[in-house]
Amino acid sequence: MTLLDGVTGQPIAEELYNSKDPATIMAFLVKYLDPNKRTFVVTDLYPSYPGIFEEFFGENLIHQYCLMHLDKLIVADFPNNTTIEQELVKYRMLNIFYNRDAKLEFLRGLVEEEQVRRAGDKKAYRAWLRKQMASFRTFVHERELERRRKKRNLEQRPYIGALRVFDELMEKIDSFEKPVQKRLRKIEKNWVHFTAFYFVKDAPATNNGVENYYSTSLKTHRKKQLRTDKGIENQMKLSAMKRAGLLGRCKKTLLEAFLMFVPFLDHG
Repeated sequence: MTLLDGVTGQPIAEELYNSKDPATIMAFLVKYLDPNKRTFVVTDLYPSYPGIFEEFFGENLIHQYCLMHLDKLIVADFPNNTTIEQELVKYRMLNIFYNRDAKLEFLRGLVEEEQVRRAGDKKAYRAWLRKQMASFRTFVHERELERRRKKRNLEQRPYIGALRVFDELMEKIDSFEKPVQKRLRKIEKNWVHFTAFYFVKDAPATNNGVENYYSTSLKTHRKKQLRTDKGIENQMKLSAMKRAGLLGRCKKTLLEAFLMFVPFLDHG
């Protein structure tokens, strides 16, 4: 578990646990945060967080759900190989909080042609669809590269703009597939948590800070190691060594420091 300061980007606390149950999360909060201080918190959409945070902070909590994680859930609501029509609905959902108008324009230009081709030869339609989706992915990738070159993020919609896009989707909710309807109703139910950042100056809409922190402090091969019990065990040992100060005050190698930490060595 990691607490990151949203202003400085520096970790407030980080601990390794073998459980993420409510009691463990609560103990972590009690150890590092002041429930009497008005606090803006960004989390993913883990279902236990709202109750735990409300119990801990009470009225001092402003809880923002990460919009990046929302986008991931939206994408997961659709099959890997979508039709143009499904891809259009997906990007209409992704368009609520971030401006994706250019992508929608690209897809809308193909919808009518798709309807004609779907009514014809199936093999020809599938070949056409593969070609058009490849073109769309290239278009999306090129725009992403352009943003990176210019060091720009996706344009975030103002609150009124996001509300307008969402209302337009809700007006036609019955025309969408069941997973889309379910996602829209969840967004509606938790609208206050998806939009809290609009009403706090300079507040983040995502927990990208934590994601970026781990992307630089824990590389891909280390993440893979943590997927095994042994990898988690070793990381917990190293974390305990760090808290004990063994890794910060000596010039020994990591292996030598590890071997010195006798309480965490396996017997025999």
